[in-house]
Amino acid sequence: MRILLVTTRFPLPAWRGQQVRTVEWLKALGDHRLVCVCPRPETAESAQGPDLDQVRFVTYKDSKLGRAGATLTGSGFGFLPLQEGLYATRAAKAAVLNAIRTEPPDLVIIQMVRCAWAAELIEREAPGTPILFDAIDAMGLHFSRAAGTFNAVLRPFVRLEASRCRRRERQLASRAALTAAVAERDVEALGVPEGRGRAIPVSGKRTGSARNPASAPTVLLSGNLGYRPTVEAARWFGAEVWPVLRSAVPDARWVLAGARPAGAIRALAGVPGVEIHEDVPDLGPFLARSWLAIAPMASGSGVPMKVLEAWAAGLPVVAHPWTAAGLDCAGQRAIRQAEDADQWVSALIELLADRDDRETLAALGREAWDRSYRPERVAEQIREAVEVAGGAVGRLGKAKA
Repeated sequence: MRILLVTTRFPLPAWRGQQVRTVEWLKALGDHRLVCVCPRPETAESAQGPDLDQVRFVTYKDSKLGRAGATLTGSGFGFLPLQEGLYATRAAKAAVLNAIRTEPPDLVIIQMVRCAWAAELIEREAPGTPILFDAIDAMGLHFSRAAGTFNAVLRPFVRLEASRCRRRERQLASRAALTAAVAERDVEALGVPEGRGRAIPVSGKRTGSARNPASAPTVLLSGNLGYRPTVEAARWFGAEVWPVLRSAVPDARWVLAGARPAGAIRALAGVPGVEIHEDVPDLGPFLARSWLAIAPMASGSGVPMKVLEAWAAGLPVVAHPWTAAGLDCAGQRAIRQAEDADQWVSALIELLADRDDRETLAALGREAWDRSYRPERVAEQIREAVEVAGGAVGRLGKAKA
């Protein structure tokens, strides 16, 4: 099958969740003829990756002026969500048209609401071509939940963005042959027509590092440290939980390791017992040395990758109920949930003091990972979804007829 995937980031290096998702899908679909339309990589080195040798990339370079014009036209006057308007540039549209005309696809995968503009091009240039809408996260849900974390001045604009994203996502879901997202709650938020939605998670990466817990009780927060929900969660945890926990467990260490730490994350480096590790090439050693992983995010959407990676490494997890809701039912039972500061302090003190409880919780997490989130299982789900979508009558073609 000839498959065209449209995304808004070059997939390598795969540091952000969207890039991890893209690489995972392209690798799973390696038996097909793959074309990926995306922005040009920043450097030649970042474009290297043996896992994607089978992919033909059609890349483009956006100018600041082009991005500003697309945003003004789409989001200012056209009522598109800002998430989409930022990427609906002339260069991006020209690249998609070039890919379609050079090698007409049998299936188009449109990734996230950011690429919803590509649906109109497909309808015009290749009517009847099936579309698989991989929303990843439901951005309408994401911004709706995040609105409360913004100040009073910005809050109405965030809620407007949530409304626009929700409307656009539902439009695309109604036209797509199949819609996928990383969690059931996101599929539901997208308003997918019955029988045309699937929850396909991002898998948890395996680590080559054997468990070797540090001598001091160590709590780990990992992942994209520039992602707003993670930043807000770390700020809250540092103010409300960590001082109390540190008082009760004086030798405790809190390690934050991952990519692109925001200023609020870096500021935690001066707090007693806190360590910041920026842009680490491999989280394996940090997972191996930690006693517990935490996921205190009270906003955001999708499936929490930091939880999956901890499970794959045999590490027990404590998470906020909102974060836990991004997991399947079995996964939600495989973590300790805590919402307010008192619950967090209590859960962490209990687990840090009881090795048997930690090992029991880690075993439940590993079982949940093996059942639903290991790379081989996720790859199977990707291939199944593509076969279903590729064999469907294109919704865009039916709508045009």
